[in-house]
Amino acid sequence: MNTSVHTLHAPSTLQRFVFAVVAALRSTAAAWQRSRRRLAALRELESLDDHLQKDIGLHRSELSSVVAEVIGAAPATRRVTMRSQP
Repeated sequence: MNTSVHTLHAPSTLQRFVFAVVAALRSTAAAWQRSRRRLAALRELESLDDHLQKDIGLHRSELSSVVAEVIGAAPATRRVTMRSQP
């Protein structure tokens, strides 16, 4: 009967390097995706005319900060303020 015992070894230097590269690539890809979503949302809001923006309670000067709040890149101060109003 042939039994083998597998022992766990610490990752090699090459394995740690590969893991670090993969982690960096994933982080970069996630940041790129967040940036693309932010730009798409901003373009969509910017494409609305001023009257429609006013109807939904926005001013053109607020668009960047509103998008940042919605995607979680900034504290949600505007949404918190809007909820507390009667």
